[in-house]
Amino acid sequence: MKKFFMSAIVFTLLVSLLFPTVAFAADDSQPAEWQDITLSEQEIDDILSLNPNNDISTYASDLIAMYNIAISKSGSTLIIVGKTYGTYEVKKSGFKEVVIQQRKSINDSWSTYLKYTDLYIDASGYTLSKSITVPSGYQYRVTCVHYAKKSLLSTQKINNTSNTVMI
Repeated sequence: MKKFFMSAIVFTLLVSLLFPTVAFAADDSQPAEWQDITLSEQEIDDILSLNPNNDISTYASDLIAMYNIAISKSGSTLIIVGKTYGTYEVKKSGFKEVVIQQRKSINDSWSTYLKYTDLYIDASGYTLSKSITVPSGYQYRVTCVHYAKKSLLSTQKINNTSNTVMI
């Protein structure tokens, strides 16, 4: 009986070697999560002034009256600041998506580093202020979709791109 069990075990081990298996290793290269940060209105305005596109304002005839996005750096930390402000009738505002992009040099194309979606509040204005530690040796920028909602059938989205920083 003992010989039978030993033979069965050896047979099972030999058969298992014939079938390939996939082993997964831990991936330590996961990006860090971004953190909420508190900035004064002056600090927010100073960062937003880094993006020359923010000086262009829209007419307030639509739902979004003002929108901005910009980034700055502190060591290997990106500081991301954005605003979406709607007209008085807006009930929900924020960002449909915020995408952190990176590239090695100006000759390379942008690739997505991290993407966040559905950042809203039930109010006519939303200010985004986040920080995230990123790998050095890359250029970074943020693209986003500003979002405002008046009712189920009345929404507005505006695409926007921040300035670029090198870390």
